[in-house]
Amino acid sequence: MIQQHSETDTLQKVIIGRYENYNESPAYAELVNEEQKTGLPPREQLKEEFENFRNVLTEAGVEVLVPDYVGKFVYDQLTPRDIGVVIGEKFLLCNMVKRSRRYESAGIFRYLHHIPDSEPNIIIPDSPTCFIEGGDILIDKGNIFVAVSQRTNQEGVEFLKEQFGDVFNIVPIKARALAEGENVLHLDCMFNPVGEKAALIYEEGFEAVPREITDVYELIKVDKAQQQELATNILSLSQDKVISRDHPLCKPINDMIRKTGVEVVEIKFDAAPATGGSFRCCTLPLLRGQY
Repeated sequence: MIQQHSETDTLQKVIIGRYENYNESPAYAELVNEEQKTGLPPREQLKEEFENFRNVLTEAGVEVLVPDYVGKFVYDQLTPRDIGVVIGEKFLLCNMVKRSRRYESAGIFRYLHHIPDSEPNIIIPDSPTCFIEGGDILIDKGNIFVAVSQRTNQEGVEFLKEQFGDVFNIVPIKARALAEGENVLHLDCMFNPVGEKAALIYEEGFEAVPREITDVYELIKVDKAQQQELATNILSLSQDKVISRDHPLCKPINDMIRKTGVEVVEIKFDAAPATGGSFRCCTLPLLRGQY
């Protein structure tokens, strides 16, 4: 079973990033994110932090899955969020921009095989120019928020309207471009619902914040330095609990989340953010429910 109608419903089953075999064949490495220009994290640090992350999820009652090793031509399987996304009871397999990431989906195929096939509920864009990445899609309160960004284009937005517009309200968001002095890679690096009615937001990343956000959420504002440390990129375990970085610039945001009545579990997590992704980027939820 797969299901997701809200970012903050209770997390029951999730695929997390694979640290094993990271950058095992450097000859196949492709610069995926700007952050990687400063160097790639050591595997020992990745191992320690991902195993701790997995233990925290398991202790919270979440079933944790890890992608299979795809091959040496995929050097980075840390951030499965972009591979696909569960929307309602369907799985959207994304078409990613970067060449080296397009094969990552093979690592989760065996989990997709377990999805009941009473209807065609695995959706794949037909057009090779239709780009969508899971980090640009957030589902909450009957809306699908989708960013037109470095990695998702307008054709991807139209595809979501075609596939899900009869059930969800599709809310396009235009992210500011690199040329405008911003390097917000995905929507979840500048917006993330928290608890029942709050949301983290980095307003400077938006060309315009839609009313579906400003009129609905109590906004916790993140500044540029905090955004660069991915303070927005938390993972909700439920409406009552989130996982966030144990980092000096994230702590003020974590304290503001606590003031909304949500428990914050702080975890040391520095290696993956050095490549451009934190807790939400490093997870692909398969099952969320209000149970």
